Amino acid sequence: MPLLALFFALLLVVLPAHGSECPSANNANLTSHILSCKQHLETLEPNGAQAFDARLELVSLYRRAGDIKLSNQILDELMAWKLTTLQRFQVLRQSGINRYRQRNYIQALESFHEAQTLAAQLQQNELEGKSANDLANAYQALGDLDTALTLFLESYQIAKATNDVQRQAITLNNLGNVSRDINQLDDAILSFRQAHALHQQAGDPTKANHTLLSIAEVFYKKREYKKATEIIGDLLQPLTQNGAYTQLSRAYLLLAEIAIAQNHITQAQQQLASFKRTRQLIQHGKVDQRALLIEAKLKQLEGDNLTAQTLLKQGLEAHNQQNSQLTELFYIALLQSQLQTHAYKEAVETAQRYNDMLKSSRVQSENLYQFRLQRANVLAAPKRQTETNIVSHVFIGFIAFLAGVLVTYCFVRYTTRTDTHGLHSKHTSIDEQAARLLMVEVMTLTLALWEQNSGKTRVELAEESKVWKVNIDDGRLRVRTLERYLNIKTLPKKPRIRNIVTTAQYVLTQCQGANSDTAPLSQKVAQLEQILACSNAA
Repeated sequence: MPLLALFFALLLVVLPAHGSECPSANNANLTSHILSCKQHLETLEPNGAQAFDARLELVSLYRRAGDIKLSNQILDELMAWKLTTLQRFQVLRQSGINRYRQRNYIQALESFHEAQTLAAQLQQNELEGKSANDLANAYQALGDLDTALTLFLESYQIAKATNDVQRQAITLNNLGNVSRDINQLDDAILSFRQAHALHQQAGDPTKANHTLLSIAEVFYKKREYKKATEIIGDLLQPLTQNGAYTQLSRAYLLLAEIAIAQNHITQAQQQLASFKRTRQLIQHGKVDQRALLIEAKLKQLEGDNLTAQTLLKQGLEAHNQQNSQLTELFYIALLQSQLQTHAYKEAVETAQRYNDMLKSSRVQSENLYQFRLQRANVLAAPKRQTETNIVSHVFIGFIAFLAGVLVTYCFVRYTTRTDTHGLHSKHTSIDEQAARLLMVEVMTLTLALWEQNSGKTRVELAEESKVWKVNIDDGRLRVRTLERYLNIKTLPKKPRIRNIVTTAQYVLTQCQGANSDTAPLSQKVAQLEQILACSNAA
């Protein structure tokens, strides 16, 4: 799960759900605030309402300080109290938040679902909206994006009905994150823009600027680099003047990514250096894992694969217990770099570790399926959808395992040095995965070229090319089959290569005479046509 989703989830949970009971310390030091709260607690009547509120605030303070263990101890003590329904809701919700922070997502769901039941009993829209949002974050972390989308929409409707502008904006940001993750980029931009307007309406420039950066990230993903750069460029000065160094560092990092995507090495180096200087101004001891990945990509672009591999391994050491999109990107980049440098033995080990992570993901999906069966009366969910997700994870695990076997075979044949036959086995080991990556790249380039030159959407591409089916979903036109070809994780087991080639050729024909560089797509299409010819011959 991406880091942006976690950021907006924390916006909802950092502050307690009740009014502040503990007095704030004179300075901004979190430790001082905790000590002040504990001292204040000693002056309150034990087991009283004020003592409950103070303890609950202490739970939040410990969590912010990174001490989840002490935070959980207070929650365990509170559960032994004779609580009202509202107080029990608050304790369960905070317990779910702690479990979420510890990445125990199934346990977090258990707490959030219990809290949701109590919110329904209390019949308070605000609490039901918070519960829907909490559950959505947990389902999103587990990869069940459709359920997360449904719950975020429910939370948004509740926030809208209660005229809660702040929660509307936060939920719209979450909706934008999910839409981005499932590659519905136009929907993501719409959600982020609505969130930005609400943050401005609420007079919160910090969150408004954060949302603008999210919009820039979507344009980057759409390969509309000029638009992304313009948005970021307009933000640099106000972020610098306001001392918003966290957001400023994020802006420089995104500019570095854009430069790398366009093979502008010098610009990428400059932006990465600006990121590092800005990062030093933040009182933060943690290493930015995304920055490691981007720096590794830059080193690969510079031809320094050994340094790139060192950076990627460093990132994986910090993420070895985390199943996330970022971790997958580290594994894929490391595997590609090792193959480029003919480090086949290390590539086998990397593929095996990647496969282990995917197995863990499959187990997590199975646990989610079992959990949802048990909770079916709380949140109805299509069984077929969940089973499909499980099958998808099984398939991905199988592909990773197959890749590991093929790379192993490549290494053995390489070490035996059996001339041309050994060389053929080396290519065979990466052909299948390379072909699948090529298919996704061709479709992504095709869609980007189409949108940039025609100003039309993917739905219009499907209709005009007559290659892809257009569906109506909740009153909106969708091209879900086409969208599956835009991500390696959702690419069908048996992709229709002819459809990809036909779509690309149609777009290239439509773009003839335009001022766009069609050479990269033409080259990729030619490679894909060779694969198609070989498969037909076989």
